[in-house]
Amino acid sequence: MRFVILLLKVLFLCREISSERLHRQIYSSIEGGAACFRRLNGTHQVGCSSSESGAVGAVHMIREENDALWLVHNSTAGPYIAVVNTALFGDVIELLLAEPDNVAGVLLYDNATVRPEAFSQESQCPNEYSSTESTCSTTKPGGTVWNAKGTGLLRRNIPFPIFYLPQSRAEEIVKIEKCYSRYNLDKANQKGQPLCSIQLNSFMFAVLDTQVCLRRSTSTSPLFTPTKVCDPLGDYNVYYSLFSRAKPTKPVFLVTARIDAASLFDGVAPGAASSVVGMVTLIMAAASLAQMIPFTDAHLYDKNVLWTLFNGESFDYIGSQRVAYDIRRGKWPPLSPLKPTDIKLHVEVGQIGGSLPMYTNSSWPMYAYTPYDINKSPVIPPPITEFLAAMSNNLNGMTLMPEFSTNLPPSSIHSFRRILRNETQNGHLPEVLLTDYKDTFTNLFYESALDEADNIGFVYHNISIGANGTFIPTETLLQNGTMSAGEPQVKVARLATALARTLYRQLAGTEYTGNVSASAHLADEMLHCFVESQACRLLAAAELAGGAAAADARPAPLYVGVSAWPAAPAACAAHLLALLAGRPRDADRAACDKLDEPGFSFYYLKGWNHTGMCIQTTVNLSQAVSPAFIIPGHNMRSQEYSTWTESVWHAMWARVFVSASGAGARVAAATGAVATVLATALTYWLRRHAATVFALTTPAGTTTEILRSVNC
Repeated sequence: MRFVILLLKVLFLCREISSERLHRQIYSSIEGGAACFRRLNGTHQVGCSSSESGAVGAVHMIREENDALWLVHNSTAGPYIAVVNTALFGDVIELLLAEPDNVAGVLLYDNATVRPEAFSQESQCPNEYSSTESTCSTTKPGGTVWNAKGTGLLRRNIPFPIFYLPQSRAEEIVKIEKCYSRYNLDKANQKGQPLCSIQLNSFMFAVLDTQVCLRRSTSTSPLFTPTKVCDPLGDYNVYYSLFSRAKPTKPVFLVTARIDAASLFDGVAPGAASSVVGMVTLIMAAASLAQMIPFTDAHLYDKNVLWTLFNGESFDYIGSQRVAYDIRRGKWPPLSPLKPTDIKLHVEVGQIGGSLPMYTNSSWPMYAYTPYDINKSPVIPPPITEFLAAMSNNLNGMTLMPEFSTNLPPSSIHSFRRILRNETQNGHLPEVLLTDYKDTFTNLFYESALDEADNIGFVYHNISIGANGTFIPTETLLQNGTMSAGEPQVKVARLATALARTLYRQLAGTEYTGNVSASAHLADEMLHCFVESQACRLLAAAELAGGAAAADARPAPLYVGVSAWPAAPAACAAHLLALLAGRPRDADRAACDKLDEPGFSFYYLKGWNHTGMCIQTTVNLSQAVSPAFIIPGHNMRSQEYSTWTESVWHAMWARVFVSASGAGARVAAATGAVATVLATALTYWLRRHAATVFALTTPAGTTTEILRSVNC
């Protein structure tokens, strides 16, 4: 008996091994792909989803526009998975969307040797419905179109799945091309032949709009258990004040930038020019000003500087809407909340970086947009004129051109102008937006997978950092030939220095005469960390002591994500601000954890030599979740606040295989039909002749019929 059981186990194991080998022979996984997924707002669903079983189609390589025309008009063995590179994607996607009947999906890959002229899936008027006083509109003739190369795919409902393969996964495309060349090249005779095929699986649970998906997620129906099908977008904002916000409070200069970026694809949102350059500039300026004015000198100044990084700005300004909403109701920051009248000037470091590769010398034209109608009141508020004059004087070879207009580019300032309307429109809250473009974006890869290091002309120099966190001054790097004046690191450092010295002038009333300036060496490290690799020296030093090392050598995606799962970029930015602008304290970890002073936080970071470092800082985090999700009974279709949510999904994967020709299936069907007919005829004949065929002879020579039933 034991032998029989053992034999059965061996046979079962052999069967499993055989099945696994057969599966591997049939399917080959496509590794490293990122899928387009579904998001929803108060009125629509956008993005992509496959069916629950995935989308299956024959491979069709699109190498020119005629290949796409053949797919939608002349193909015979569809549906197809279109495999297209980023250089052609913009030329063919509209054709595939217009004629989707024969398109099962799209596999998009980045070909580093053929870079497109532009690649932006954002709309031509980003965040149009959350902006104010703007003539930007795709429906109004003559209006300013900020993102002229935008395709709007990020805001559209796409009827088939799209997967993206980065350049680092080029071997997967080679595998698909070999399969395609072997089976699919003969376009005229594909019908009925074995074909190289791809299956894309990215099934999304949420549908219709945010209101419907939230209702389904919280349903109290007794007929079924509610299952979460979507999550609100959101994360954390980061804020840091030069001096403590503990009472007595002081009026502030509010300086802001954005953290996040976006793209069509999960886990791919590099945002080099869209957000990283602005964020790095703000952090470097904050660190420089902290060296110029130690927070221990707070009693010498009657104003403060509040630096803030907003998160979720790609989706109707989530982070800045929440801050403006909380200021209006007296709840931000939590310690000594601001009143709108406390903000003497709001300066936003907007989208900068797109024009960096255009200027190989030291020049980098900057524009200062002020939402001000000079025709109604010719007197420009003094805080604005003072800031612009000081900034121009400190730019060191770069230019700053004022733009007075109510037509404001996409920026966080729109949130303040909508939510704090009375204070902003009557001039009580002066605002300035710094950009590197006029009338239209210089960043032709805005909110896309290709807004990478190359888009800002960045090349990492990998210069060693001093043992105590010292960085080589910019002028030294220029003099010894390590860097040139045209490199983005130098320009970002000079812009940060100009901003810090301008704010010093606003606080102190006199020009800064010291030698503190932002270092291009620090800019080199920070840009490397955010646009190339999280596994960098700077982020390693800024990690909490005892935490796991950041081993991922890829850039962190800057997509805001969902509020239930905080992402890394906000925490990284907060720790960097603490490390670079905070005050080191002589305390071990136990002592650091016990420190408590009003208005300050204490972080125990790994530090420059990774032995631990206690930092005293005012850095803190606040929720970047839209007011729409905290206001009871809010009308999600009102468009008053951002209502973006993200669908839930189980898994997203892709694989390539050779589909059967269909001949085997036809033979099997024919054989089954013939067998059925023969079996029917035989059964009929047996029933007609049952008495003869099934007759038995008894020992006495008599006959009897077999019993027709057995009573068990």
